[in-house]
Amino acid sequence: MENAAFGQSMSHPAKTVRAQTKNTNKKIASPKKLGAVESKSGPEEVHVGGHALSAQGVTRRAPGGGLMRLETRAGTIQSVTRDAIAKQPPSANPVQVLALTPSAFVTLTEPYGIAGGNLMLRGLPGDHVGWIYNGAPVNDVGDGGFYANQTSDGDNLKSVSLMPGSVDIDTPSISAAAGSAYAELIDPSHRRGGFVDFSYGSYNMHREFIRLESGDIGNSGVRAFASFSNTESDNWRGPGKFTRKHVDFKMIKEFTPESRWTINASYNTNVLQLDENPTKEQFGEFGKNYDYDSHYHLNNKTNYYKYGLDAFQNLIASAPLSVKLAEGLRFDDTPYLWWGSGTIGGVSTVEDGKTYSGTQPVDVDVANGTNVYTPLYFSYHRTGNNAKMTWTKGINTLTFGWWYEWSRTNQSTPVSYINQADGGPANIYGDYGPHIYRTSDGNRWYLNDHNTFTQVNMLYLGDRVKLLHDKLELQAGIRLAMVNRKVDSYVPNIQQHRGQNVFEPLPQFSASYKFNDHHQIYVRGATNFKMPNNNTMFELYNIDGSMSTAPSGNVKPEYAINEEIGYRYHDDLLVGEISFFNYNFTNRQMGVLSYFGSAPMSTTMNVGNQTSRGVDIQIGTRPIFGHFRPYMSFEYLDATMDSNIQYLNDYLHTKGKRPVGTPHEMGALGVDWDNGHIFANLNLKYIGSQYSTLMNDEKLHPYIMDTVTLGYRFSNKWYLRSPQIQLNFQNLAGSLYRNGVYSMSPFAHATTGVYGTQFASGTAPTYTLSPGFAVSFSVSTGF
Repeated sequence: MENAAFGQSMSHPAKTVRAQTKNTNKKIASPKKLGAVESKSGPEEVHVGGHALSAQGVTRRAPGGGLMRLETRAGTIQSVTRDAIAKQPPSANPVQVLALTPSAFVTLTEPYGIAGGNLMLRGLPGDHVGWIYNGAPVNDVGDGGFYANQTSDGDNLKSVSLMPGSVDIDTPSISAAAGSAYAELIDPSHRRGGFVDFSYGSYNMHREFIRLESGDIGNSGVRAFASFSNTESDNWRGPGKFTRKHVDFKMIKEFTPESRWTINASYNTNVLQLDENPTKEQFGEFGKNYDYDSHYHLNNKTNYYKYGLDAFQNLIASAPLSVKLAEGLRFDDTPYLWWGSGTIGGVSTVEDGKTYSGTQPVDVDVANGTNVYTPLYFSYHRTGNNAKMTWTKGINTLTFGWWYEWSRTNQSTPVSYINQADGGPANIYGDYGPHIYRTSDGNRWYLNDHNTFTQVNMLYLGDRVKLLHDKLELQAGIRLAMVNRKVDSYVPNIQQHRGQNVFEPLPQFSASYKFNDHHQIYVRGATNFKMPNNNTMFELYNIDGSMSTAPSGNVKPEYAINEEIGYRYHDDLLVGEISFFNYNFTNRQMGVLSYFGSAPMSTTMNVGNQTSRGVDIQIGTRPIFGHFRPYMSFEYLDATMDSNIQYLNDYLHTKGKRPVGTPHEMGALGVDWDNGHIFANLNLKYIGSQYSTLMNDEKLHPYIMDTVTLGYRFSNKWYLRSPQIQLNFQNLAGSLYRNGVYSMSPFAHATTGVYGTQFASGTAPTYTLSPGFAVSFSVSTGF
């Protein structure tokens, strides 16, 4: 590859829309995982089997209205529980519910969370956060993306915990340079029955949800639930719809109070409408109307909205087993499966003599000027197992484990039929059915076709020591990550087979001291990494044989060193935490434009080092003045790029500049009021200004996000348990503004390189838009 040059962040459309506990009380013998967080028994624990105060799992006691949880982990953790989740729109996803936490910068591209959401964490994009769902890793194994809409329904989401900067020693992830996050389904009820929830809202949104509970099945120790939801909404910006169908299942088999086996499964299928993302100038001229055409026009055949579809289906299943083998000896094992397939739409126009598969011309019976459907097709098969032994003897707890995973990812560009009269694709999946073009020798016509095989072995060993009557806790450990990746290409290109082997030792250490039942301080040092995107190992071609994506050579894993020191306080009324953090990143990975000869290509490259440091504060109360539970959070973040970045045959003056999409400060206020029948909350989040170019010469202005919830919870009546009505409002003022950077650029205005090269105005960055005013009305009840 020649003349490597930095350009814009190539935010893949798929990434945009498909976008744990340790208990120091020795009397409690339930399974715990080393180095995670403590969710105290009592008011914070949500038992949907009848101990909660509502069929939605609301306790009315969780600090900050459910936006905090009492934690004891030696390290920052920011958790959201049922009390807050239940008052979100029922379609809310795991990323969406984190919006008020100090470290998370969350943007939505539609009002209801059907299309997922975008997350930035302390100046790092969401594909640098390792997501664990019911014990299984759910980041895209190729590029690290997390698609929140593919996980649970909001009605089934028990909690979401964000650990900025660090992971637990047994966390199965190769995408966690910025930290980790954990989402979990609620437990099945001990009581037979169920729950229904019906919603209707702005933009013709409607949602139907039902969950059926088996209750305790005799004396077998088995209980389970299964749920189904159907959600649809019109696109708030332009033509098209969002549709989602989802199934959740969970079964628990309790052998003893200290041993259980759980089966979790979530199946999701969706068709999502993508939107065009405007530049600053395009937004100023057209507002939200800068988008795809709602009708097929013969004079502009390629801008039809039906070519901007994301159609996907997937299954996530895990079966965690936790068994007490002997006094002080535990075995935990989590096998899991991840399967998925789907496409992101695309269109091409055929020119005579320019029909290619990879680098080679092919003979296809298709007329000049014909529109053909050329989506990006993805197919994933992924399975793994994470097993560990934990031995406690006296003051020591020793953990040893092994995580293994094998996966195959197919990425291809099939060519299929478009109805030339109305412009509709014959099949939105592109790679199924008979409507696929074939070459003269009878083979399916693919512009690109690659398989990525990834094999992960991670060994981990850790020790925890408790001293001074359990007031002082020391932990140390190491993870040894070994990743083998190879790519095979099935169309002609520069190189048919490529491979990469990575070995990363990842030590960590933490110390925690409890002065008494109210005060705790902690320090933590951890190392994390992120594997390079698999698209660095292959190139993609257009229909005319030109290259659209170039391979990047030997891209190194991103490596992060994180240090933090924090203080926690809690009593019967108040829960608070302050943490100071410092990150150092080497081999920082960014989406870029490179050059193959004189042609610009999108790829991912290492762009040097980055430093991020700052402070997080959050504080919440249990009920005060009767029924109020306020919550406040704040983050100050000082982040800088530490290297000049190559652009053409020169370097840009990026050293000391602020990374793209990184506000200096964010602050949130949440106020919850709930007397058992009437409930209401107000959530506000301030997002400071952020740059959209590497040279910091174009930026987004500060803004405030707002949501309001109003509702009434009735008493039990006949067979109905806690029936309720709920109104959710978003963006009350109906303000239209740019809420995030979709694709960054090196510079927006003319600039001079390090060696004196004069560069004219660069490519303008593009932006996502905040959804307008939306209201949804929900009726729900247990039975």
